[in-house]
Amino acid sequence: MTTSVRDEVGEIVLAFVAQHNPGAAPDRDEDMFETGRVNSLFVIQLISFLEERFGIKVGVDDLDLGHFATVNKVADFVLQKTQH
Repeated sequence: MTTSVRDEVGEIVLAFVAQHNPGAAPDRDEDMFETGRVNSLFVIQLISFLEERFGIKVGVDDLDLGHFATVNKVADFVLQKTQH
């Protein structure tokens, strides 16, 4: 995993979150569930976006909210899915 690819994915995720959540962009390690930026319904939208944007398939086994809590965790998840 290269940092530049992770950063690029993170920027795409940040843009998506910002588009649906007014205010300052979250820190990449901010737990967006704890701060109330996202909820379980938003995660469904995020998953749909990730599948379409990155050509990945999110299966039932992937539905751990921990994968989607922070921008960095989302980026790591996407990179893991695209490397398989």
